[in-house]
Amino acid sequence: MIVATAPGKLFLTGEWAVLRGAPALVVAVDRLVRLELDGAAGDGPLSIESMAEGYTWRGEASATSLPHGDAGAVLAVLRGLGAVRGRITVDSRSFLIGERKLGLGRSAATISAAVLARRVLADSAVDPDALLPDALAANACFQDGQGSGADVAAAVYGGVVAAERRDDRLTVARHTLPDGLELVAGWTGESAATTPLVAAFATMPSPPVLGDLVATARDAVAAIADRDADRLCEAVERSSDLLARLGDQTGLPIMTPALHRLVSTARKAGAVAKPSGAGGGDCGIAVATTPRVAAAVRAAWRDAGILPLDVVVAGAGARRG
Repeated sequence: MIVATAPGKLFLTGEWAVLRGAPALVVAVDRLVRLELDGAAGDGPLSIESMAEGYTWRGEASATSLPHGDAGAVLAVLRGLGAVRGRITVDSRSFLIGERKLGLGRSAATISAAVLARRVLADSAVDPDALLPDALAANACFQDGQGSGADVAAAVYGGVVAAERRDDRLTVARHTLPDGLELVAGWTGESAATTPLVAAFATMPSPPVLGDLVATARDAVAAIADRDADRLCEAVERSSDLLARLGDQTGLPIMTPALHRLVSTARKAGAVAKPSGAGGGDCGIAVATTPRVAAAVRAAWRDAGILPLDVVVAGAGARRG
């Protein structure tokens, strides 16, 4: 049996702008998908059990349509890398509270773990540079071509990555957070459907605020490359206000009342904060400069009805075991 894991993600900066050529800073977090593959290469009966969904899909990997959820993510991988017969079990429960998603990149992590497991089965290379193209192709298949793939890059490489589309290729650079900064994640209690928002944005002309979003995303990458904590925090703070303007200009529900509350509460506690990802619900992040400020953010969020999430940066990406 082959066992593979891959981490979740949080967007630090660059969401939405990454769809129009800017880099995104994405942090891998230690919520893991664990995938077990007990089978062999080739066509034949296949079962894919999702422990999070309490559901087992049965059929053959050559099925013409992809189901939703964990099974669909796995089958998207097998379409590109070759069929498998046998049993696959996916445990993505740490990405949910009850049946509600947290917005931590569950499908990207599932795809990355499945790519690694399938490549192990084929005795192929499993270093991040080898995994990424296959994982991006599967992600595009699963999401009908929507999305930047930055979440996939975080799941494959781990740590902090800057991901940017160049000439139809995703370039990835690895970074570390400047000393003294602590990320705090909070869940709004509302799950967001990201793919419809991204699909709607893809058909829109560039809104006026997009240039500022792109410039801020590039400034954040430059700041982290220089290990400039103050400049990075300024970019995170700017991103929050720009994302609110993006929602106003596009009509997309990016900054929900709960996300506004998450941001304003964290700011009052002394941190910078913003939505993490496409918005519409899910998660936000705060960046604190001291443990005391981080603790104050968590306490303030609890009082405001925001759930602090117990996550830290995951240094490793997709791997065996």
